[in-house]
Amino acid sequence: MRQLVFLALVLVLHMIPLVAFSQNTDPALQPLAFLSGRWTNDSAEGQEEEYWSQATGRSMVGTFRVLKDGDAVFYEFWVIEVEDGSAIFKMKHFDRGLLGREEKAEMVRLTLSVRDGQDVLFSKSDGSLSLRYQRHGDELVSTLRRVKEGKTKEDVFHLHRSKG
Repeated sequence: MRQLVFLALVLVLHMIPLVAFSQNTDPALQPLAFLSGRWTNDSAEGQEEEYWSQATGRSMVGTFRVLKDGDAVFYEFWVIEVEDGSAIFKMKHFDRGLLGREEKAEMVRLTLSVRDGQDVLFSKSDGSLSLRYQRHGDELVSTLRRVKEGKTKEDVFHLHRSKG
């Protein structure tokens, strides 16, 4: 009897990953499906690479890095998680050597505020920070907008779908 219970437990534990990966994508993430894939660009700052996973369950993950002379000099890691029915973009920044810029429990948090086809906007409620993604065929344009002390600064990234 003990062996039968043990065998049943082992079978159940092996099925948990299958169930987890077969979950339906939360409806709040479905408008973000166009982001999935690898996107690259060569700029004055260096080689830029952005990667988005497919949405699975209630989250999707992504990374961004800048390479200069073959070495990574900057990283961003993020997740988009569904909280109370809304897609929340959570991001942390790292320098070379994976040295974090934010404290352990701190992160940039932006809420999906506008979506229209392949055009989405994540923003802080006070308007001080926003991140907009627009896809035009094989080009992904991301615009980071910061407002501080009445001054606005925008950084625009033009990335192209990578074949590899």
